[in-house]
Amino acid sequence: MKDVLKFMVVLAAAVMVMLLVRTYAFTIYRVTSDNLAPRVMQSTRVMVNKLCKNAFERGDLIVFHTDSSYIGVIEQLPGDTVMINHQEYVLPDNCSCHDCDCLENNCYLVNQGKGQTVVRQQEIVGAAYVLHFK
Repeated sequence: MKDVLKFMVVLAAAVMVMLLVRTYAFTIYRVTSDNLAPRVMQSTRVMVNKLCKNAFERGDLIVFHTDSSYIGVIEQLPGDTVMINHQEYVLPDNCSCHDCDCLENNCYLVNQGKGQTVVRQQEIVGAAYVLHFK
């Protein structure tokens, strides 16, 4: 009986650690569309590092969350000038107060394969890495 209780305690602790890691550090997503082919194909699994939410470079793969989760490739960084609806627009890298989490702080232009969208720093879930299984 004592061994069963020990096993249950160890199992519960392992499940708690797994849930904490998946919630706050790493998780795995399955890509549901072919929009980023050939780099990321439909049904490919990607590991998302939730601890990495800034310091991105062009070409980095990220997962971001607006009304649902999406995957995309960063094309332009904060401070870059882009064309949106035939007008030049500078992606903000900081707001007027310079030390806050405003919506105008750190925007990226992300290619989702079917189009481009502006993603704010607060919407980024983390950096994504394609998992190759054989």
